[in-house]
Amino acid sequence: MPPVPIQNAVKRSAPAEIPGECFNLFRRAQRLCGDSLEFCLPGLPGNYLRATDQEWRVWNRRLRADLMSWHGFRVTARSGLAEPVPCELSIHHPYSRTIVHRVHDATTTHLRKLMQQHAPAERGQVLAWPGRRASRTADHPR
Repeated sequence: MPPVPIQNAVKRSAPAEIPGECFNLFRRAQRLCGDSLEFCLPGLPGNYLRATDQEWRVWNRRLRADLMSWHGFRVTARSGLAEPVPCELSIHHPYSRTIVHRVHDATTTHLRKLMQQHAPAERGQVLAWPGRRASRTADHPR
């Protein structure tokens, strides 16, 4: 992983949303791998995502610069798990315009693979609950 970059000045900030599936996968991955996740974004070579509870930040290795960050997550503002999470998007570098619309899909792809790696090797078997037995209900009516 590249060294922590010097913070770029925020050039522009606007309300944004993180898709519900992407945010939910991040939360599940946090529980398995720790509070902070850092990984290269699949399909976006040289771009890395550093994600914590407070901020998701995309860093570009070639430019050695932060491109954008999502912060101020308002998880309680959504009405269900499938709903997107409102937040604030800060643009730090003009290059971010070329990848901003692909970051969430790339993040979801990576997190799905990560969750598959941590999935149990064998599927469990669900056993049916026996319920009431006919003989018991006949002997003891309710």
